[in-house]
Amino acid sequence: MTILGGGNRWGMAAVTALAVLSLARPAPAYDAEAAFAQGTTIFGLQVGGGMANNFEGHRTVSDISFITAAPRVSYLFFSPFGAGRLRSAVEPGIEGWFQYYLSPATAEGLKLALRYHFIGLGRLVPYLEAMAGAGGTNLRVPEIDSTLTFVLEAGLGLSYFVTDRVALNAGYRFQHISNGHTSNPNRGFNSNSGVVGVSFHFK
Repeated sequence: MTILGGGNRWGMAAVTALAVLSLARPAPAYDAEAAFAQGTTIFGLQVGGGMANNFEGHRTVSDISFITAAPRVSYLFFSPFGAGRLRSAVEPGIEGWFQYYLSPATAEGLKLALRYHFIGLGRLVPYLEAMAGAGGTNLRVPEIDSTLTFVLEAGLGLSYFVTDRVALNAGYRFQHISNGHTSNPNRGFNSNSGVVGVSFHFK
C-alpha cells in the first residue's frame, strides 16, 4: 500500500498555511513573551493516526495503520529570541508514545522531543519539531519482528492560543520505526500521520 501522494498533500497544505500566516498581523491582547517565558512548564496531549508509506520505494510494504496518543511535558530553559515575525522559542521536553496498530498490535515508549516555535505572529504559532525514542511492541510484520523498537519523528504544525495559557494545535509528522539492527528482520517502515492536541502553559 503506497500513500506517499497523501503525505505530499499534507506537506503542501502545511507549507501553504505557513505562507499565509507569514502575512498575518499579530493578534491583539495576547502576550507571547509571557506564554513562552523562561521557566515556563508546558503540559500537553496529542492524539492522531496514520499509515505506513513507501517512501523508500520497496517492492512490497505491509498494510500498517494506527492511532496514537502522546502526552507531553516540557520546560523552557531559555527566553524567546529573535525579532519580528522570526521571534522564536525553543521547547525541549519528553513525550510518551502509545501507538495502537489496527492489525491489532501496540507500541509503547518514551521520546525526547524538541519543538521550535515562531511566536511573532500573535495567537497563531507555527512550529517545527523532532523526536527520538525507544519502546516495546508486539507488532509482527516483515519490516520489523522484535519486541524492542526505536522511533524517529519530524514534523510541523500550528498552535492557536485560545487563552494566554492554553493552546490548541494540529500538525503533520513523518515517522520511522525500526529495531536499530538489534535483531532481524529490520527493514523498518515509515509512516505519515496527523495529530491534534492541546497544551497548557504554567509559570
